[in-house]
Amino acid sequence: MDIRDVASGNSDADQNGATGGNQWGRPSRRTVLAASGAAIAGLAGCLGGSSEGSTETSGGEDSSGDSTDASGGTTTSSGDELADTLSFYSWGGSTQEALTEHLIEPFEEEYGVTVEQSSFSSQDKMLANVRSSPEGSYDVIMPSLSGSYNAVKQDLVEPLRLDNIETWSNVLPSFQDFNVVASADERYVAPLYYGTVGMVYNADEVSGSPPFSWDLTWDDQYAGALTLEGFAFVRVFTTALRLGMDPNVMEGDAGSYEEGIKQVYDAMAEQHEYVTKYWTSGQEQTTLYSNGTAALGDGWSGRILSLQEDGYDNLNYTIPEEGAYGWSDTFAIAKGSERRYTAEKFLEFAYRPEVQEALSPALGYPPATDATSSDIEALPDFDPTGGDRLVFQDQQFKETHQEDWNSTFEQIKLGQY
Repeated sequence: MDIRDVASGNSDADQNGATGGNQWGRPSRRTVLAASGAAIAGLAGCLGGSSEGSTETSGGEDSSGDSTDASGGTTTSSGDELADTLSFYSWGGSTQEALTEHLIEPFEEEYGVTVEQSSFSSQDKMLANVRSSPEGSYDVIMPSLSGSYNAVKQDLVEPLRLDNIETWSNVLPSFQDFNVVASADERYVAPLYYGTVGMVYNADEVSGSPPFSWDLTWDDQYAGALTLEGFAFVRVFTTALRLGMDPNVMEGDAGSYEEGIKQVYDAMAEQHEYVTKYWTSGQEQTTLYSNGTAALGDGWSGRILSLQEDGYDNLNYTIPEEGAYGWSDTFAIAKGSERRYTAEKFLEFAYRPEVQEALSPALGYPPATDATSSDIEALPDFDPTGGDRLVFQDQQFKETHQEDWNSTFEQIKLGQY
């Protein structure tokens, strides 16, 4: 599951603080028509119907999975030729609006390609729709890092042909070196932007200036005023960082995972004594910080940015000196895309500095490239080290150990550890 999925089950911007308003401009008429004409995804067999209010749509496909133009004809592309259309499946809400204004419409204008959009509200639903659709139904999809891991495992995406993405060199080294499946020989995702689960603090209650250490959240002076994200994999990950461990190995100086995770659990149990509440949604963390229940803890930068814009200038966000849990939303090329070259040119266009400098502030998250500006540097998640303080979770490691993490965290919360 993705950070945003487990917390909200909704669109991207439960972290951004917006879920579909016109904050970043309206989609083009062409985009609206494409979205409104899309068929509802056939997920009844996979998801038990569409009663959950999903915004899932299947794009502009006919029954064979080929894309259709306005006249009902089929457009495909092979080799190094641009297609007339491109099917794009992304987060909805404010993310879709920002992408439309600052990426899709400029791309359409320069390349003469019509981008047919459809949107999803969670990674699980997106993957289920791609999995149940004929190969070639989608060209570019937008998985998170954890979603990418599942997409690769399920053979839903094509490897990236980096020779066709000339701007790949603009990607930050921390993202170029990262592969969603450690055993994979090829790259499958193109990271677009990043966020963190960092530290939130009330400047009226917490003295000093950042970067702070995660040690601060173990300080008994904040007992009863500390709030933390209530998911075991985040708690284990952040605690390992605080102890100086690699959270994807979790041995530290202990010499083994078994001894290392015991140290992590012990530290979590110690910290639990100071926690006023574990939050599990964007709205819950917003309430805890805004009403003064909590003065310190962790959180999502987008929510804190939204509070700051509402006048809560005393609330600040920072990436601690040990680093923070990093996440990213990415672009990937869906398995069987007949417009693979056009999709690669779309990714190449997205990595242009001028595109990122306009897109990133609109999304509210720093780009996964070296593009920068005063607006980008002002974003709460911006890492001035160039991504060195971002730490990404090894999804295979998480998959192996998460059941035990969940069980032990429940014992800690119940005082039974």
